[in-house]
Amino acid sequence: MRSFQIVSARKDLENLIGADNVSNDFYKVSEYCLNHVAKNIFGMNRHESYLVARPRSVKQVAELVRYAHSNGIPVFIRGGGSGYAGGDVASESGIVLEMTGLNRVLEVDRDGGYVKCEAGISVKELNNYLEKFALWWPHDPGSREWATVGGSISTLGVGAFSTKYGYASDSVTGMTIVTADGDTVKVGSKVKHHDSSYNLTDTITSGEGTLCIVVEATLKVFKKPQERAVGIGIFEKFEDAVKFCYDLFDSGWYPESLMLEDSLRFTLESLAPFIDIQSPSVEELELGPQKTVAIFSYAGTYEAVQTSTAHTKSLIVSNGGTVVGDEGIIKAYWKSKTELPSWSKEVGNLKVHSFVPSVPLNKAPEFSRKYAEIAGTLKLAPIGARYYVTLPTFECTISPTVMFDDDNESATHAYEEFTRIFSREVIRMEGSPASTTGVGMKLVEIIEKLEDTQQLKLARQIKAAFDPSKLLNPGKKLSK
Repeated sequence: MRSFQIVSARKDLENLIGADNVSNDFYKVSEYCLNHVAKNIFGMNRHESYLVARPRSVKQVAELVRYAHSNGIPVFIRGGGSGYAGGDVASESGIVLEMTGLNRVLEVDRDGGYVKCEAGISVKELNNYLEKFALWWPHDPGSREWATVGGSISTLGVGAFSTKYGYASDSVTGMTIVTADGDTVKVGSKVKHHDSSYNLTDTITSGEGTLCIVVEATLKVFKKPQERAVGIGIFEKFEDAVKFCYDLFDSGWYPESLMLEDSLRFTLESLAPFIDIQSPSVEELELGPQKTVAIFSYAGTYEAVQTSTAHTKSLIVSNGGTVVGDEGIIKAYWKSKTELPSWSKEVGNLKVHSFVPSVPLNKAPEFSRKYAEIAGTLKLAPIGARYYVTLPTFECTISPTVMFDDDNESATHAYEEFTRIFSREVIRMEGSPASTTGVGMKLVEIIEKLEDTQQLKLARQIKAAFDPSKLLNPGKKLSK
């Protein structure tokens, strides 16, 4: 859509969904979002003029998409804007569909444990609503206040409870979608493997909005647990922490949360906001640079939680670890992870940046070493990594962070090189450079140079089947 067409297009959109729902600068950038501190990263600021439309119903979404399809206008789908990879950034002139206008809960099946909701509701809003039924959706990212259901399930959202419950998309059993030409289609049901046709649910939730628009989702939800216990262990070596994770599962215990952090991340994000890190209670932990912290939690009945916690602590000790006994430290960590937004993305001129790959758990120690090595070589300041362990697959989604001034051209180039080098390393480790935040536009060129060409060919064929005109999120996940 050329810029001189925007005036007439705006009038058309106002007629479709109302003038109050169309703007040039409609949405605000969330405090959590990295896109606003990443304007110079991977061309994420090289977009042209666009219109923002906030539909209020599935019917309005369908009407907008039909209009865009008829006029050959690109459509970009935006949830809460909490992305790291530019998935919601308009890569060319077009229409940005701001989905937060679709924020209703449509049905709660308390006995069966399901909720049907619109895709624009935030994770926090959904769980606040489920409180009255003593239910919860166990997806709990640091961006819970802004991240929407649609965005979470379309980018393999991960959170503290992914160990037991998987990625956000794993809880999806059915959905309503709007296709690239504006048709409304229901997919799936209340069972995960609805195989009367191909598994369209998993295909769509892996699409990052490039195949269709998810407007409603049916999610598996659970009763809120009676009891929860959190524990922390500190290991001298990363390998010991990883062995503890394997031994834990092999012993028959299945925690709801299992995360590993290097001591730097644990100190800066989890303790510093609440505790003086020079206090005796923190100094007693002896958090040297080589140490690894393991965090676990169990939930259920009091007896089950106490028994599981006791056995887990004994496994920490048998693997050479030390159990943290200070309840103040444990509570501070858990509050930072499950109640508060993730840490600030800006400190003066310096900004926190991260990409979110995944590797097999047994490769995590190697990943940790490479993280420090590559950041040091490129003169980027590493500020720690968190490893979300997912069972029973024993993979881990990782958030390796660095801090630099992204208005400094040389520092920006260094970060781009950091991501390129690390992506190659992750693939060598048989992992994926793009996990919970998706490919977006940040990793498109990198991944297309590294991935198998036949796999990319199949991906393009799937895209063409869903969106032959290439109007949905062009330039995201796959190059144009």
